[in-house]
Amino acid sequence: MKKSLLFLILLISLVPLNATSSTSIENNLGYLTSILGNPKAFTVSEKAQQHKESRSGDPIDKEEVGLDEFDNLHPLVVHFPIVLLLFAALLQGIQLFVLKSNLDWVILFLVGAGFIGAYVAGTYVHPHTQGLTDIAQKVLDNHDKYADWTIWSGALAAVLKVISVFWIKLKRGFEIIIFIVMVFSAFSVAQAGHYGAQLVYIQGVGPQGQFLETEEEEEGNHSH
Repeated sequence: MKKSLLFLILLISLVPLNATSSTSIENNLGYLTSILGNPKAFTVSEKAQQHKESRSGDPIDKEEVGLDEFDNLHPLVVHFPIVLLLFAALLQGIQLFVLKSNLDWVILFLVGAGFIGAYVAGTYVHPHTQGLTDIAQKVLDNHDKYADWTIWSGALAAVLKVISVFWIKLKRGFEIIIFIVMVFSAFSVAQAGHYGAQLVYIQGVGPQGQFLETEEEEEGNHSH
């Protein structure tokens, strides 16, 4: 009985209590209850805290920083394919009704640049993570799945548009096929963006480098 009481006191001492706020006390008691009811909750929280503490240094106190001061360039690149592929699908839908050769060139540029941006974002600047919670890992897996679908469908749409511009030339039936592929690509990139935003704003993956491997850690993992 004494050991159980001492263990309970020890757990309570680990939770920062605010004596001036009844709401804070209730939240902390709820947190303690979740730990006692689900030991994994403490393990996940502890893992996240340890990883957060392992990040060296404080946030950079600058109004503007260079590219080399970002933990990863993925957020700077990934917005381009989102905009380009969505806009390409929109213009391709318009093209079904107007069938203008000049518009074909614009669409080809948009879908080609969108594919290149998606490929770069999904390969060269794709961040490597560590210490994720189970739910964060599932969200990341969904994000990566839709990102892969975006790359492949974007590549197919670009190839079909090249064929349309240089060989088929404004055949409505063929343009409909291209439109369907582009709509799928637009859907995929939108879903990838949705799960990416969930990772950042809900799961906290990325801000100030949390849960991301540093360059030294990545090089060490690749050397094994």
